[in-house]
Amino acid sequence: MLNRSSYGYSLDQSRKLTHLFYVDDLKLFARGRQQLEGELELVRGFSEDIGMIFGLDKCATISVKRGKLEREENMVLIDGQVLPTLGTEERYKYLGVQETYEIRQRENKEEVEKELFSRIKKVLNTQLSAKNKMTAINIWAIPAFIYTAGVLTWSRTDLERLDRETRTTLTQYCVLHPNSAIERLYIPRRESGRGLSSLENVYLKEESRIKTFFLQSNLPVHHLQQPEVDLPSTNTYLTQGYLYPQTEGTLMAIQDQVVPTRAYAKYIMKQNIENTKCRLCNNVEETVQHLSSGCSTIANTKYLSRHNNMGKVVHQFMCLREQLLQEFVPHHIYEPTTVREGNEIKIYWDLTVQTDPGAEHNRPDMVVWNKRRKSAIIIDFTVPLDQNLAKVYGEKIAKYETLSRQMKQTYGLEKVEIKPLVISCNGLVHRKTVEHLREMDLPSNTITWMQKAVILATVSIIRQVLFPH
Repeated sequence: MLNRSSYGYSLDQSRKLTHLFYVDDLKLFARGRQQLEGELELVRGFSEDIGMIFGLDKCATISVKRGKLEREENMVLIDGQVLPTLGTEERYKYLGVQETYEIRQRENKEEVEKELFSRIKKVLNTQLSAKNKMTAINIWAIPAFIYTAGVLTWSRTDLERLDRETRTTLTQYCVLHPNSAIERLYIPRRESGRGLSSLENVYLKEESRIKTFFLQSNLPVHHLQQPEVDLPSTNTYLTQGYLYPQTEGTLMAIQDQVVPTRAYAKYIMKQNIENTKCRLCNNVEETVQHLSSGCSTIANTKYLSRHNNMGKVVHQFMCLREQLLQEFVPHHIYEPTTVREGNEIKIYWDLTVQTDPGAEHNRPDMVVWNKRRKSAIIIDFTVPLDQNLAKVYGEKIAKYETLSRQMKQTYGLEKVEIKPLVISCNGLVHRKTVEHLREMDLPSNTITWMQKAVILATVSIIRQVLFPH
């Protein structure tokens, strides 16, 4: 009705603007007071017909002539209702933005910033998991800011500052390590990042969409450059979000190699450190890699415990599969028995396998004997450094090759398989680990619990060594 009328503000010879309308928020445009009265009466009459009325406490008029706001008398409708006219210093809100005859940039930007960080802090004060906190910020806090794209003018300097203040806030709440890689914070979780939306990126993308409707901003895709890594399984802790925020933050700092080891403090932080040798073994440089999986002093304690915890998960799921256990319990309270036996299956845990002749490596972590099929599976667990993932898998195969042959001969088995299960100290999952678990018909969440056992242990080791108090 408005568009068909003769009312409206002419943009050029062929186009005119009569209104902006969103749900029940309506803004009318007219060439002068008389036209505006006509538009108001048209809207009032139609609203009355459908049983709606003006919310006069939210209505107002303004008059702009030659770029300047002019004070005019209040508008009186035919039915006697009065619409006030805004003064020169008064504002009105349309779709959440404070306006007069122009948009007051400074005032709106201050209010938007205040609302943004208020929402971020409310999210960080909750007991949500790390993943869910990032999700909540993305879908509840950041949209309060992105809503202004194309309306308020945010420079790149503004956007960089707001992203920086967001990271500072995350650090204050112990969700982000101060030295963690900034780029990784904004990479999706399925690609090994933490999944936070960058204000700069989403703002510029939204602004572009508003301008063009069809142009899209594509972020760089990041991939692990190791073909032996099963990326979806590796990112389980990120996509499922089972870690506490502080734990996830510490793990990211470990992966980014920014935790305060002696080598990092001396060579990166430029601190006055006289001795960069490991504070535990005093043999080699104290780096995050050395502490994570290379220190001889804790090899038979903390590393062994991490290794066993991962193995306990597999042992327990195997026993559950064969109904040798009734329920699953967390790895840290589960204690495997040396031998578990059912009608068809017998499971060894850390037990020497006697063969004739004897084999040098005859004590794998697990051996699963299948009586009916006359077969066996040699299972060995390992938690190497990330860069050694492929290497240790091959070493495990070679290590138990002799034992597998001798088991077939000694016990008259038709088949003996070797299945190394490898997850790095930072949680990288070897693709063969996923295949082997599937071949053994273990449930899909086995890998989740295995990875969790490794990650929690690695974070605990680093914390205990570097932050003993």
